Amino acid sequence: MSLQQEDEQVHPNPFLKTYWGSEIRPEVFVAMSFADEYQSRFDDVIKPAIEAISHQGKTLSAIRVDLSASGDSILTSIVDGIAHSEIVVADVSTIGNDSKTGRRYRNGNVMYEVGVALACRQPSEVLLIRDDHDPFLFDVSTIPHLQIDFSDAGTARKDLSGAIQGRLDERDHINDARLQLAITTLTPDELETLRSVRSMGNAANSGFTITGNFVGRLVDKGLISVRGHIQKDGQNSELVYRPTRIGRVVLDNLWSLLPQVVVARVNRSEIDN
Repeated sequence: MSLQQEDEQVHPNPFLKTYWGSEIRPEVFVAMSFADEYQSRFDDVIKPAIEAISHQGKTLSAIRVDLSASGDSILTSIVDGIAHSEIVVADVSTIGNDSKTGRRYRNGNVMYEVGVALACRQPSEVLLIRDDHDPFLFDVSTIPHLQIDFSDAGTARKDLSGAIQGRLDERDHINDARLQLAITTLTPDELETLRSVRSMGNAANSGFTITGNFVGRLVDKGLISVRGHIQKDGQNSELVYRPTRIGRVVLDNLWSLLPQVVVARVNRSEIDN
């Protein structure tokens, strides 16, 4: 689906409701200052550290909105990159002193991107890096972060690659655990619903409506999420759902992923057809 053009900026809330799909690209979104004095840390450390990583058979690339060749607005490109990258790396190093208090402060644009990332991604999918020892922000103090000495490019690249790989491994471990828990607790009515959703193919990513007491269970298991709602009549609206990333894996491999304890609950022909 094409995104809005430069004169039609899409803010995070409508973007995530309208354009956010379940696909994840082999990219790492980099949030950092675009000032010339910070360019070397991107060229010499961050970019090569990311490109040295191969995840699930694909070499990762570093994405920064100022390097985007698309005609989309900066704001739209930021949200799209954050939503569809493997993880987000944000350089939140302090950049100056407040003129009134003298306290060190961090880049406001970067912190905005961190806020968007924390709103739509798991904490394990966000890595904060910094080169200072100033007091850290309370609001993000629990998010994984790494102190880097950018003056030692070789060590910095190695440390950053290791930290990113660690984030990816943790994310994959969490998702594998959630996947196993989800499929081992599927009930017949949930399986029937997933079979129906699978028959929609890629159209399911655009959203579908379902009803039943079990819908909440599919949401709790992380297989579907609320995409938005549609107006059903003059007064009522109906929720629209879409598969999550884990849900898409289950849909694409519905039969092969089911353990024998689940297979015993349903007739195989009902799933395959």
